[in-house]
Amino acid sequence: MNKEKMVEKELWHVRRVSAEEYEALVPNKGLFFNEPRFTELNKAKVDDIYYLILMRAESARFGVIIGMLGDEARCPFSAPYSYPVAIIDESKQETIDAALAVMEEYLIAESIRSIQYIFPPLFYDEHLLSGWVSALYRNEYTVANLDISYALDLDKLNVDEEQYSKMITAKGRKGLKRARRSGLQILKCETEEDFREAYRVIKIGHEFKGFPVKLSYEQLSNTLKLVEHDAFIVKKDGVGIVAEYLYRINDRIVLGIYTGIHPDYMNCNGMNLLTWHTIQYYGGLGYKILDKAIATEISEPNYGLCNFKESVGCKRSLKYTFVKELA
Repeated sequence: MNKEKMVEKELWHVRRVSAEEYEALVPNKGLFFNEPRFTELNKAKVDDIYYLILMRAESARFGVIIGMLGDEARCPFSAPYSYPVAIIDESKQETIDAALAVMEEYLIAESIRSIQYIFPPLFYDEHLLSGWVSALYRNEYTVANLDISYALDLDKLNVDEEQYSKMITAKGRKGLKRARRSGLQILKCETEEDFREAYRVIKIGHEFKGFPVKLSYEQLSNTLKLVEHDAFIVKKDGVGIVAEYLYRINDRIVLGIYTGIHPDYMNCNGMNLLTWHTIQYYGGLGYKILDKAIATEISEPNYGLCNFKESVGCKRSLKYTFVKELA
């Protein structure tokens, strides 16, 4: 290592702060799951939470929140994804590399045996996330999972229904037409009763497919108090047949966090109609992307789910999980 690099390395250090200090030091946290209010809500799921500021001399460069389970570090520890966020817009590749090195040294000094990062799909911040992916790959992190995530481009798809129909596949067009013929109605949840009904439909749909909802209604409600959100129910003859909860996860992106279809109404194509409705709704509000989440399980594609998401206009993006044994 030459003298210049040694001096640069010596400038870097890690500062552990409180949740309140982190809130003040990291003005743009990127997304809801990077915020202390979310991690504090879920702190009982880990032994400890480290709010870390990665410093170059006296300048705060990155912030990262890590949950500790014994001697294992996880970022995130109770969310679909998270990542180290830039405090200063200038995040050169060499800066990311130096930040990763000092963070590893810090965790090793804390007797942490391993670290796991689950990043959001690259469309959340392709410039910054690509830098972190490159740094982790070059520093012997293992890609533990590489999931296919799907999203709707609202700038492109928020057009009239005839134009939208031309942009999607024949299967998607057929599903939307069938939904129209089925006499379906869409309700935006406003009351406690509405939100509970949406949860009930989602719960039934998940249990039918063998993937129970991880959060109870009360746990979900506690999260909803902290984030802008919406829920919709598709109804047929007054009966809820499809439902979706969505988080307005930042000022650009809305995340469909939970979706469910009642098994008795699979052939009504309610999800086709709800997808088109949410494209119009959030596109009209100025959002850019509707994140429709992954269609893989431990990297293995669910082809039926992949095909449906692609049929309604979703495009693929990659979602990385990295792990490394530190000691």
